Amino acid sequence: MQADLSKGFDQLRRGRQEAALKSFNKVIRAADASLAGDSRPRRCLADDEVLSGEPGLAGVDGALCEAHFGRGYALIDLGRGDLAEVDLRAATEMAPQNAHFANEYAELFKSRRDWKSAYALFEKAWTVADHTPGSPDADLAARALRGMGYAKAHMGDYAAGEELLERSLAFEPDSKAAKVQMAQIAKLRAIGS
Repeated sequence: MQADLSKGFDQLRRGRQEAALKSFNKVIRAADASLAGDSRPRRCLADDEVLSGEPGLAGVDGALCEAHFGRGYALIDLGRGDLAEVDLRAATEMAPQNAHFANEYAELFKSRRDWKSAYALFEKAWTVADHTPGSPDADLAARALRGMGYAKAHMGDYAAGEELLERSLAFEPDSKAAKVQMAQIAKLRAIGS
């Protein structure tokens, strides 16, 4: 599975989304075949991780989550956000501690201007992200806060939106995205929408 997964992400980087889909589909089919007849919800495991404390879940190779995520990403690139949602949801549900998956799933709702759903998923990403400025995953925390802020502003709570964007700067002090979003919130506030 790992070889097909790596191949899929390599194809994505090369702009070969259709080929990437085929590689991700192989991973997903292999994982599904290994669990044929097992109707328990799946939980993706990291290397050497053991599923404990969660009875009723089927532990699966983390490659399955990555493949669903990759397939969703490829589908978005192909303009098929409608199909991508299924895969991004699957990745997020099977790997609930993965802030990156939650952030990407939230971006899909942000692109649809579904601010409540986007906010909820960015908040989920924030909840599971490492809150240590300077950590290797600080960008995930910053992105979650920016997304929450942007969604809050579009729901009419400009002050909360600005505060969340300011908080994101603790994780990415030179973030151009935060500065652009702050300017957009200022425009929203000025025109009152």
